[in-house]
Amino acid sequence: MKQGTTFETVLEAVDRILELSPSDPSSARELWQRLDPMLEGVLGATKIDAACHARMTKLMTSLRTAASKLIQSLLNSRRGGPLRDDWVRFAERDLIKLKDELLALREFMVEEADFLRLACLRAQLRELSGTDPEKLFEELHGAGAISERTWVLLMAQPGSWRKALKDRELSQQLTRISRWLLDLQETREGRSDGVRETQR
Repeated sequence: MKQGTTFETVLEAVDRILELSPSDPSSARELWQRLDPMLEGVLGATKIDAACHARMTKLMTSLRTAASKLIQSLLNSRRGGPLRDDWVRFAERDLIKLKDELLALREFMVEEADFLRLACLRAQLRELSGTDPEKLFEELHGAGAISERTWVLLMAQPGSWRKALKDRELSQQLTRISRWLLDLQETREGRSDGVRETQR
């Protein structure tokens, strides 16, 4: 998952398209091209829960179909000719359809906010550390920074994450821990880069 991409930044990117006027399909195309890889990262992060991943895969398929139609209509309109105005209208109609699909995705994201927020953080940790985030959680557990109850839930099978996240207090604790770990890894990366620069 791209560094710096969080649940909140993805939701904001979705909202920017939803706020567009139907008469602005060109802006929608530009925003979609930035949003699509972000959503792909979220989709990959949901693999720790099969049911959630399946739901998001279905939503993404419909969303990408709508985006593809919008982009094609815009390309056709730019060719000019007697049908240009018709293609512009098609693009505006396609934007409305894209926004409908984005609204469905947004509802899903809000419904699964706690799970998706933590899944995104775990994916970022995996990329930063070059290994499973569980290794970092082990460090905290060994240092006594994670309670035994939280530790058991962190190390449980993927299917049990959803039960853990129903406990709002625990969900917030896990998110705080994950963000702390993310900051820790970024600091370590920064120090490593600094050492390499000094050695040059």
